Amino acid sequence: MLNRLVHKFRTSNDTLARVGRNSVWLFSSKGVSAVLSLFYLAIVTRTLGPAGFGTFILIVSSGQIIAALFRIQTWQAIVQFGTPLLAKRDHAAFNVIARQGFLIEFIGGIVACVLLYMLLPSAAEQFSLALEVEQGLLIYGLLVLLAIRSTPTGILRAHDRFRDSAIGEVAVPVTRMIGALMLLAVGPSIIGFLIVWGLSELACAGLLWVLVWHNGRSMGEQSSTENILGDLQPAPKASEKSFYGFLAATNFSYLLTIIRERFVVIIVGLFVGAAAAGLFRLADQLANSINRLTEVFARPMFAELSRLYGQSENSKLRSLFLRSLRLSAISGLTMFGILILFGEHILLLMSGPEFVAAYPLLLLLAGATIIGLIVVGLEPLLQAADRATTAFITRLLSLVFLAALLVWLLPAYGVFGAALAMLMSAIATALLLMLIGWRLLQVLRKN
Repeated sequence: MLNRLVHKFRTSNDTLARVGRNSVWLFSSKGVSAVLSLFYLAIVTRTLGPAGFGTFILIVSSGQIIAALFRIQTWQAIVQFGTPLLAKRDHAAFNVIARQGFLIEFIGGIVACVLLYMLLPSAAEQFSLALEVEQGLLIYGLLVLLAIRSTPTGILRAHDRFRDSAIGEVAVPVTRMIGALMLLAVGPSIIGFLIVWGLSELACAGLLWVLVWHNGRSMGEQSSTENILGDLQPAPKASEKSFYGFLAATNFSYLLTIIRERFVVIIVGLFVGAAAAGLFRLADQLANSINRLTEVFARPMFAELSRLYGQSENSKLRSLFLRSLRLSAISGLTMFGILILFGEHILLLMSGPEFVAAYPLLLLLAGATIIGLIVVGLEPLLQAADRATTAFITRLLSLVFLAALLVWLLPAYGVFGAALAMLMSAIATALLLMLIGWRLLQVLRKN
């Protein structure tokens, strides 16, 4: 009986089953990441302490915001515009799309490296940054900006090779775990951990490109790395407007998401202190174990919705979305229950009694993440249905609302107020996305 169910799951052409199969591969990757992150975060928190960990997190958060500004995310555009081409077996046209993504991501990374190297010293002087913080931000920022990983991710996902994409992403936690163990043996330091975190991004990018090359060879298609990178000519102008418009909208949405997640940590550090920022980020990191489920489900969901929308199968698209909504709600509530029961024990076991104070923050931030998980399919639905600009505007309004809440709650309640602001903002964003998504579903039903 079990064997028949497994075989049916593996071979079914049902849209939710396809999303499920791809999610299994990503879940394997995220599961490894979640487990290893508990160990390497334990090493970082116990060796650096709350204040040192807070400084480390402030540098990482700043570097990730810089990367989000300049290291352009191209995978969604490659999936959106490349999947219909692969369905027609037009591999030459797909290579044009992939080449566009590579050039954009590569040039953006190089420009960002130059700007960071030139402008950081004056910025450090302006904001009175310690020399260790300045050096750490420069090293970590350069390593992250040079990691071109979004384009190969998009190529693999457009080919429905989520297994290979998941394998590539495992390089991040594995590299961090190995590096953390080595630093534990030779002497941990903030700079050392920053180098390891940056190298993990480069390791992931390198493995993803190897898998793209192997994918092209094994399938015998015209989509190998040599064909994509071999002739770096600009793409035809036929679809430039829609391609770049979609790319801009999805990247602005991504930037707002990163600002929402990382800038709050920086604000807490500036107004409450590095130790409070460390507690906030540790709680957020554990809450993001739920957010890994969001990514696991949302990325295959976006690929499948893009495929159905490109083929004008609106009834299947609506059905997939509604079924996934029920599944994500059940998954999110289950994970929240686990954190309520075991969250405090995890904090104590992982980081020691100094970090148990993060438990109330963990529950608030996990609640915010649960809200995002329940409506996980709404933003991919908007993006797949050519409403990427609408998704961006929704994210912008959410960020403005969060900023207003922080102005109100942070001075009065400190780091607890920041976590409460995250929860209230998540609820408002979910309600707005549900309203927009419902109207879109009504439009799709009529077409």
